[in-house]
Amino acid sequence: MTKVTHNLGFKVLALFLVVISAVSGLISVSTVILGGESGFYSGSPHSYYETSLCERTTRQYADDIFDLYKYDPIGLEEWKAKGNSNFGFQIFDGGGNILNQGNVPEVAGATKSFTYSIFEYYDSNGKWIEYDEPLVIQLKSYVKSPLTASDNYWMSYQLYEMAYNLRMWMLLLALVSMLVFFASLIYLLCAAGHRGDSDVITPNLQDRIPLEIYFGLVLMLGAIPVAGLHEIYPFNSFSHLIVLLSVLFYLSALGVAVLMSISTRLKMGKWWRNSITYWFFHIGWKFAIAVVTTMRDAITALPMTWKVGVAWLLISSFYFANSYNSFSVFVVNCIIMVLLLSTSAQLQKLKKAGEQLANGNLEYKVDISRMFRTFRRHGNNLNSLSKGALIAMEQKIKSERLKTELITNVSHDIKTPLTSIINYVDLLKKQGLTGQAQEYLEVLDRQSRRLKKLTEDLVEASKASTGNISANLVPTDLCELVHQGVAEYEEKLELSNLEVVITALDEPIYGMVDGNLTWRVLSNLLSNACKYSQPGTRVYVDVAKKGQYGLISMKNISREQLNVAPDELMERFVRGDSSRSTEGSGLGLNIARSLVEIQKGKFTLSIDGDMFKSFVQFPLAKEPNLQEQKEDEDEGAVQEEQGENEEIR
Repeated sequence: MTKVTHNLGFKVLALFLVVISAVSGLISVSTVILGGESGFYSGSPHSYYETSLCERTTRQYADDIFDLYKYDPIGLEEWKAKGNSNFGFQIFDGGGNILNQGNVPEVAGATKSFTYSIFEYYDSNGKWIEYDEPLVIQLKSYVKSPLTASDNYWMSYQLYEMAYNLRMWMLLLALVSMLVFFASLIYLLCAAGHRGDSDVITPNLQDRIPLEIYFGLVLMLGAIPVAGLHEIYPFNSFSHLIVLLSVLFYLSALGVAVLMSISTRLKMGKWWRNSITYWFFHIGWKFAIAVVTTMRDAITALPMTWKVGVAWLLISSFYFANSYNSFSVFVVNCIIMVLLLSTSAQLQKLKKAGEQLANGNLEYKVDISRMFRTFRRHGNNLNSLSKGALIAMEQKIKSERLKTELITNVSHDIKTPLTSIINYVDLLKKQGLTGQAQEYLEVLDRQSRRLKKLTEDLVEASKASTGNISANLVPTDLCELVHQGVAEYEEKLELSNLEVVITALDEPIYGMVDGNLTWRVLSNLLSNACKYSQPGTRVYVDVAKKGQYGLISMKNISREQLNVAPDELMERFVRGDSSRSTEGSGLGLNIARSLVEIQKGKFTLSIDGDMFKSFVQFPLAKEPNLQEQKEDEDEGAVQEEQGENEEIR
């Protein structure tokens, strides 16, 4: 089922709601604020003539009339002749004399005076007049009561009356709009970047645009309609209001798109990388590093002797140029330079010896015949170090070889009498013994077979740890291998009252593995699950891809308390229960790790409370050619048969 944040229908609905609620919320909140200032909710509402709406309109008319009086007296006379305005005025000079007037109503709902200063203007005859000092004039405005003309006052008056009549509904609309707006916006921000059933954040076209270009486009797209609104201000007609609402819807949608893009960029992480500024500094930084690295490599490529010589010549030339006794200074500098060059040459030899030893060339020797005493002593130490390391390595290899041979020989020597014991126990079981003799016989049978299993595990662990087991790596379906392994252990799992839950992809996952060795790894893990899991629980086996590896994980609940560290569990003769009351040699996980490493894989363990987790990773492989795979399997079977024959001999 598609998640709510991934559903396209919900996203479209939320986008519609957030745009509608943003515009309705802006209008209703503005209306509530206006109503609060105008006393809508205090029981004593103000008259329209006392509101800021009327005052702003009056101020605008007064400024327009003053500009006409100052620069266009003919236009002022034409405005007065029309008489289709609720605004009237009188202009007085400093002495209170009327300079001009027009459209003064008999009854004024509001009057207000404005003071202006002018230095020059056109008189009624079109003559340009200038003053040395500013002329202070006063403009007294009148607003007709009641309003009769369809002008700027009329539209704002109608809106004011509507706001008063709907004052309680506006409170409710403001509350609902804000709740819907924030709920829808939060949903859109959470859903930003999600598509389909995937939880991966997927950017769309606007999210891929570099940050600076994107915000530049947004500012340009937002500035165009705002500039258009400025041209039709004030909004004194119904068509103007329609344009205003359309622009508000447009700006709301644009703002939501910006917020969703920002949310997507933040979810993707490292959002700054998708910006021109980042790439500018990134490329500049890379270029600077390349220049510095090139210079450093060029200097490093020079031998140490050349570096010392050039540096000393530069220093000597500075002293030589600023010295009174140039010849003496030159001779002394030449002597010092020879000593420094000799020192640098000896250091170069010691440096080369250290590099050779670090690279594993323990047979490298330093030539100390022409070195200073201190350097000669250090060269002797390096020569002794290489000799001592070589001896230690040979002793370690010899010790490992002797230990392996000892384990193998002892195991083979134990097998012969142990086989005889097992055979004679089988013969005694056929004699029909009863009583305590039968009980003793069962103990002998159980312990002899346990000893046989321990001997076999010991030999296998020895071979695996020393790499004496050959691996025939071919592309193999890990899912199929896991299903086969669980099927082989189905009876033992049922006896242990365990249920196996396998989770794997529908398509094959091919790993570069040896089928026989991987089966032994799975066998060890399933055997451990049967021995140590809590009865009545589930064993979870998952097969998946992890990067360039195929991952097989197995999880089960331990019957006993796990008081051993995961790394310690993979050591030899260590088991999850310290009582040693269960069967097993404690070598299973150690063998499994060695077999996985032989196949160039990784084997890790994890403990979470009583949850025991094991993880096996193998390199992924391409889908194999069936004919080639069959030939590889036949060749591997032949090699394995030869190895078994050699072991028998």
